[in-house]
Amino acid sequence: MKDIYRHAKAVGAMLLAAAVVVAVPSQLWADGMVIPPANYEGSLEEQSQEAMIIFQSSDIPGGATEDLILKITVEGAVDQFAWVIPLPNQPTVKKADAKLFKELYDYVAYRLRPRMKKGSMGKLGGSFGAPEAAADVKVLSREIVGSYDVAVVRENRPGTLNKWLGDEGYQRIRSGEEVIEFYRRKGYVFTCVKVSDTELTADKPVDLHPLRLTFKTGGRDGIYFPMKMTGLQERRFDVNLYVFYGAWLNDRLNKYGYEHRGFHRKYRDWDSRKCKPNAGKNWARPKSDPFLRSAAARIPTVAKLLRELHPGERHYLTNIQAFGLDPAEVRNWPDDLWLFPYYVNKRFIPYDARPGSPAAPAYQR
Repeated sequence: MKDIYRHAKAVGAMLLAAAVVVAVPSQLWADGMVIPPANYEGSLEEQSQEAMIIFQSSDIPGGATEDLILKITVEGAVDQFAWVIPLPNQPTVKKADAKLFKELYDYVAYRLRPRMKKGSMGKLGGSFGAPEAAADVKVLSREIVGSYDVAVVRENRPGTLNKWLGDEGYQRIRSGEEVIEFYRRKGYVFTCVKVSDTELTADKPVDLHPLRLTFKTGGRDGIYFPMKMTGLQERRFDVNLYVFYGAWLNDRLNKYGYEHRGFHRKYRDWDSRKCKPNAGKNWARPKSDPFLRSAAARIPTVAKLLRELHPGERHYLTNIQAFGLDPAEVRNWPDDLWLFPYYVNKRFIPYDARPGSPAAPAYQR
């Protein structure tokens, strides 16, 4: 970006001494909502959720791009469900490797020491029915992605997304019209995910791999993560995010920091004496990076993905978490979670938080 910003410097030893080692929670929710079949009367809860975000800012309004990689576990005696994820723009959807999350967890544990107890992931299932059941819900794309049948839809008239889900054989999003309308008015799309019929009928276990959704955020410097629909759940939930970006993220510098949304930093990369200040790390080729070299053997899958997606870019990893978020409070947030760069000037307003920009609703109150 042309406007120069730089992150605050930190001494590695001080960061390690101040870091709080927190065990990965056994239950992690976020990003959207799981919806059971219409005739299902049992409990269906999103048991575990993690996300990896790779963000590329832009000098051009609307030019920023984001790779959002999601891993989910659903608990419930059911083999079908719909997973609905709101996004600012239509994504491309690809299969991702579950090893990404294991490697990132191990990397953070290696940096923080002592090692922490690993979390667990469960199973999920389901399959879509007819391709387009409601005239007022436009199906933008539909394809099989690895184990999943993925439909990206846009609701054009209030109430029709719930009708579309009902016609697909799934329960409506209970008490969700207000939240759905919030996204409809913003022009967002809904990515609906199920395990494909092909995978369910195959004579083998279903490979419940993560999904990578790549999309335009609609802005320049705001990193997006959907939260409001998760607020429709009844139980408190936790969130665990691994964010890759070319600079540090604003934690509590001003009202645009993520700590004001109940998140706290577990870990972030820093600049050692051998590093070029404020230049990020070569995650695509960690063996050549003085900071990452000692950990390179732990992150081969992460490095491979960064080489494929952003071979010439450098990033800092920031791991942030929130525990015990109250669904009612999240539902009342004016917008989803937006993360911003660490602009040294405390009075500087992030581009995407300004009036008329994608994250502006979060700061208009």
